[in-house]
Amino acid sequence: MNASLTPGEVTLSLLASLFIIPIVWGLFIKAPKLVVFGFLAVLFMFSDSTWGQMHAGGTIYSRGSGMFYFSLINLGLFAAGAAALLKRLATRGGSPLAPPLTRYFAIFAFILFGHIVIGLISGIELPDILGYNGIINLMNMFVFMYLVIMAFDDEKDGQDLMLAIVALAAVRASYGALRYFLMGGDPSNPYHNFEGMDVRIFFFDIGDNFIVAIGAFCAAWLLTAPEVRLSLVKRAVLFCLLMLEIAAVALSYRRSSLIGLALMFVFLFLRIPGQRKFFFALLGGGLLFMITTLFYQQRLQFASDEGLLASLIYDIIGEGDLRYGRFYEMWLAAQSMEDHWLFGRGTWGTYRGDAEVLTFHTNFSFVHSGFGHLVLKTGLVGLAVFCAMLVSFTLFYLRHRNRLLGNARLMADAGFAGFLFWLPTLAIGTPIIEIRTMLLFGLTFALPFVAAGAQSRQEQAYYYQGAYAAA
Repeated sequence: MNASLTPGEVTLSLLASLFIIPIVWGLFIKAPKLVVFGFLAVLFMFSDSTWGQMHAGGTIYSRGSGMFYFSLINLGLFAAGAAALLKRLATRGGSPLAPPLTRYFAIFAFILFGHIVIGLISGIELPDILGYNGIINLMNMFVFMYLVIMAFDDEKDGQDLMLAIVALAAVRASYGALRYFLMGGDPSNPYHNFEGMDVRIFFFDIGDNFIVAIGAFCAAWLLTAPEVRLSLVKRAVLFCLLMLEIAAVALSYRRSSLIGLALMFVFLFLRIPGQRKFFFALLGGGLLFMITTLFYQQRLQFASDEGLLASLIYDIIGEGDLRYGRFYEMWLAAQSMEDHWLFGRGTWGTYRGDAEVLTFHTNFSFVHSGFGHLVLKTGLVGLAVFCAMLVSFTLFYLRHRNRLLGNARLMADAGFAGFLFWLPTLAIGTPIIEIRTMLLFGLTFALPFVAAGAQSRQEQAYYYQGAYAAA
């Protein structure tokens, strides 16, 4: 048990678990959308990042973890997942859920089970094997993805889901704007608190950046799609929302977020038909110039005297010294792999770090790369499985995107654009050890499957209606 918990907090956590988990179980069986909307509200409204705060504390995502080893929100997710499994088993003949990704879920479940067996035999305690610095959040990602797919299974549900995403993204961006202009910005601000830069930021958490980015993508999609007919007032509202959410990403000064946002809008540019590309390119080019200038002036101009490119990668090149570069920890982790390259060092595995240089590390059980983290924990086998999953997801989207119409097309495009946003974070971030980030990954992966399933059921309904009318 976590010694920092007071008796009152222990009692409150126990009571919460006794009441919340059965409620989640029953609700998902009867009203799965309400449960998923509840998770979405938490994910969109509450940050999981405390890095950069002068006095870091816990977040809603860690509540209960000291007592139960898993947080209350994670226990709720497990309860909803179990209810979904029972509901699925009781409903025979249903269509498969995300069939291209099911095999990868099974493989990672098998890998985790194998690590549990080997770890226990080796004397490793179960909480260390299933800790958040392992791969348990991959399981959380899959569970949440399946919950979303099961909860939203027709066209009306898909419309409700996209409306919720856009509305919650707008609320989160508005909150960020109020905090930015009236309260000094995000308190999780390592640029000011640790590096001494005179800069305030919108959001440091990569999850917040994703939320406003996908909100911006949806707004831009609705403004540029030729099949969408909107009144002048609605277009004005969407345009203001688009500007606010782009500003939120720009004023967060996260390179991975800016690159991810750029990938999303390059993708949207490729999806826009005809002459609309020209106007979109003009607007996008102007915004890109403004964002790049602002980013350089506010964050990067103090990083290097050798120009924009050198400033952009100042902590990657390390001024010619590997020890001060971004990939130093990756090099140390690689040196620690020894003969564990194929299957990794286990979910509990660590590497021999450099505490003097890597002062931002509280321990050496993770690295700043999602791909590198998979190698450390599960070896090249785990990395290959994960990459194959990403390829399968991409192929599924490419196979279905041109037959989708209306809201289903928006949903699938938003899911794939979200996947593109996450690529820089997978390369240089720490997504796999963050429960909020991985649940947002699960939402991203779910959207094209929800879209394809909803349209298939709609087409079947039209077919049967036509056949009945003909008869």
